[in-house]
Amino acid sequence: MKRFLALLLVVLIVISLASCSSGTSEPQKNDYELSTEVKDETVIDGVMTEIGGNDAVLERTTASWLDTCVLYEVNIRQFTEEGTFSAFENHLDRLKQMGINTLWLMPIHPISEIERKGTLGSYYAVKDYMDVNPEFGTMEEFQHLVDKAHSMGFKVTLDWVANHTGWDNAWITEHDDWYVHDASGKIESPYDWTDVAQLDYTNYEMRAEMIKCMQYWVEDIGIDGFRCDHAVGVPATFWNAAVYKLKSINSEIMMLAEASAAESLTTYAFDCCYNDPLYGQMLMVKGGVAVSTIAESMEVSSRYVEGSFPMNYLDNHDKNSYNGSIVERFGDTYEPLLALSFITPGLPLIYTSDEEGYDHEIEFFEKDAVKWDEKPKYHDLIASLSKLKAENAALASTNTQMTVLETSDSKVFAFSRTSGDNTVVYISNLYYEPVKDVKVSLDFEKAKCLLHDDGSSLDTQETEVSAMDFEKKDYQPYEFYILIVKS
Repeated sequence: MKRFLALLLVVLIVISLASCSSGTSEPQKNDYELSTEVKDETVIDGVMTEIGGNDAVLERTTASWLDTCVLYEVNIRQFTEEGTFSAFENHLDRLKQMGINTLWLMPIHPISEIERKGTLGSYYAVKDYMDVNPEFGTMEEFQHLVDKAHSMGFKVTLDWVANHTGWDNAWITEHDDWYVHDASGKIESPYDWTDVAQLDYTNYEMRAEMIKCMQYWVEDIGIDGFRCDHAVGVPATFWNAAVYKLKSINSEIMMLAEASAAESLTTYAFDCCYNDPLYGQMLMVKGGVAVSTIAESMEVSSRYVEGSFPMNYLDNHDKNSYNGSIVERFGDTYEPLLALSFITPGLPLIYTSDEEGYDHEIEFFEKDAVKWDEKPKYHDLIASLSKLKAENAALASTNTQMTVLETSDSKVFAFSRTSGDNTVVYISNLYYEPVKDVKVSLDFEKAKCLLHDDGSSLDTQETEVSAMDFEKKDYQPYEFYILIVKS
């Protein structure tokens, strides 16, 4: 029976691949062969819904474009006064000039009204996985946004909420058994998230439908991957099965887990996880922090399987809305730490308004449009860092190499990244007071300084420097340098 089901699934996948339309993106087929060891109950309508991490069918791959990925989280509702897909399109040129190459769109689906929080509700209370929020526009307008972004060289990823649905999702009434129930038989909410209902991942029919919904956005609309909300709330065996199916359609998708790294997540399904340890240490820099603790949080742990890596962030929608603005949390440390997030192993994230240095907590359940300046304050810094990320192999996301450099003062932090004959060096005074006569141990004679910020102004003019320039040097608070060395 198992071999029959496995053979049936192979046939269905081949037929699906032969007949599907990929929207605007040409699918990249892989050569995966289905394992014969398939649980009978996990194959639903030709969809495998559970794959263990050690199953021989799984072969980890990482999309090549992720090495140069600069990720930008888009809050469609708050990005413009209109809060629509079409209005956001007008910002694509600016984001492109800033070096952004990958968009993560917060959930675009219709939002449930039952148990809704606030006036507009949470994006994460999904009413329909197969449609778009009319607040943002039509499906045709969304497709236009995706097509335009692709034509400009952007990758487009969606925020996917697999752990729960909103209370007026049709699944509630049509498939009550797809949800977790309490002792009295009532559908439960996860945690204190009263506006959503907890899905039951012991139900394989629900798993199959969830995978089909994800498949639609990759296959028909041309989406390039997903940021997966509360990824640890969903079994890794489901994520493995979902990504297995999605990569049979486009092997170059990106998968980002909203979770700290876990081997069960990075073994196959996810390319990157949140670098929560680094975020926590960066928060402490404002009050003075030992270099050693920063360095430890930058080391890529064994929980990242080869080919996976951290996603480094100073901000996102949760931090901004509930923990204070970027200015409140980081103050004058923002610039050197933003630079560090690009240079340290992994890929960087910019959240809506971070380039503005927006001193405001953006509302989550109400309309609260960002007030943009003609040229955002940190545009040039982000553009320079993005260019460096794109052009220097030492900063490839999959390159986890990092060397901490010795300094004569513990307040000055320095490290390097190397790949082949390319080396990038970061040096910064991560302290709120000036320091004097600091020596940094460098193993080069000549280099080029690409970025220098003395705490009051940014210099992006490329200049020649030598190791002797860093023999006995004074630094202003939060002053930093980024150098490149060619051996």
